[in-house]
Amino acid sequence: MVGHRVVERRWEYAPPPRIMYEALVGEWRQWFTLLPGENAPTVTATNPPGVVVFQPWVDPIISAVEVRIAPSTDTGSTLTVLAYSDEQDLSDELRRRVRHRLGALFGAALRQWVDEPHW
Repeated sequence: MVGHRVVERRWEYAPPPRIMYEALVGEWRQWFTLLPGENAPTVTATNPPGVVVFQPWVDPIISAVEVRIAPSTDTGSTLTVLAYSDEQDLSDELRRRVRHRLGALFGAALRQWVDEPHW
């Protein structure tokens, strides 16, 4: 990945990796809600079933977000979300804002989407 890793978050999910991969690659427009002023990212790279990269990101300072999907427990998944920037050092305030936004999207919105009975 180009740039510096500036934020890393990790979450556990009940669905298996294949469901999480499909939610990220094929269904992200269903659960990904943009805030005013944000630009929608696109999926620019994948390595099924374990890696999805979104670019550009919603915050101008973040150049890409990489999501790594791994098996967890007997049937669940672990997602590690990595945010990259061309700038090596972000202010604490900016880092908190990015961490919060990742949490709102991947920790809350994605979780709600995959927990719904549509899958």
